[in-house]
Amino acid sequence: NSLQRKVLSTPQRITEMFVLLKLFNPLLGIRILTQHRDLLMQILKRNIASRYRGSVLGLVWSFAHPLMMLAVYTFVFGIVFKSRWGGAGFGDNNAAFPMIMFCGMAVFNVFAESVNDGLIVGNPSYVKKVIFPLEILPIGNVLTSLVFGLAWFVLLLIGTVLLLHQISWTMLLFPFTLFPLLLISCGVSLFIASLGVYLRDIQQLISILTQMLFFMTPIFYPISIVPEKLRWILEFNPLSPIVEETRKVLLYGQLPDPGVCLTSYVLSFVVFQLGLAWFMKTKKGFADVL
Repeated sequence: NSLQRKVLSTPQRITEMFVLLKLFNPLLGIRILTQHRDLLMQILKRNIASRYRGSVLGLVWSFAHPLMMLAVYTFVFGIVFKSRWGGAGFGDNNAAFPMIMFCGMAVFNVFAESVNDGLIVGNPSYVKKVIFPLEILPIGNVLTSLVFGLAWFVLLLIGTVLLLHQISWTMLLFPFTLFPLLLISCGVSLFIASLGVYLRDIQQLISILTQMLFFMTPIFYPISIVPEKLRWILEFNPLSPIVEETRKVLLYGQLPDPGVCLTSYVLSFVVFQLGLAWFMKTKKGFADVL
């Protein structure tokens, strides 16, 4: 009987193995983006149009918000506290600390806005009534966060030139340091969007974890001031190297570290593949829960 059960279960196990291999296919993400690129663009346009719908200034707020934040941080940290970022190489420039901090915030803001949204729960009609590629929703949300996040980086570049008097050809490498951020954001967003269907408390938990991650990322301080025995905690954070390498190419005029970049690319790709595989495996049960 036991031998018979094993023989009967073998085809099922082989089928499950092929399904798992299909989900972990490194080309799966590219195939999804190419097949649904028109739909993805429609979602992106809808998200951008609905962000400030009904407001007087509209898209101007996407620049006004980070500009006001930059002005406040420059006054508080640059003028009031006269904070300095050790080893930055900007001397006594009062704008150095706020600009370095603003760069870290711009990177983190893209990630935070990508994961703090109950996408599937908030769009039950896509799940119940329409044959719809649900995995496009988290990816579209990440791209929307990137579009609005570009306003932060535009202001950062302008401030770097006007306040820090710094401009370098390494700024052209910025997309290469930003790409791992998008992969990680997509992977985490896919995982959270799926988990949020089955566990409704996940959004409150993610909000708390995002705040904790904000202070565990070297945004307000350099990693060098953290005691060595605790430094591994920050280095374990996948956002830390992305923040550091982005500062190198945008502010310091330095080339990114090849080893750090390679590690970020590999880790971000793994996170994306795991998030996508989890979403594709669990989305079949969304309709039953919603």
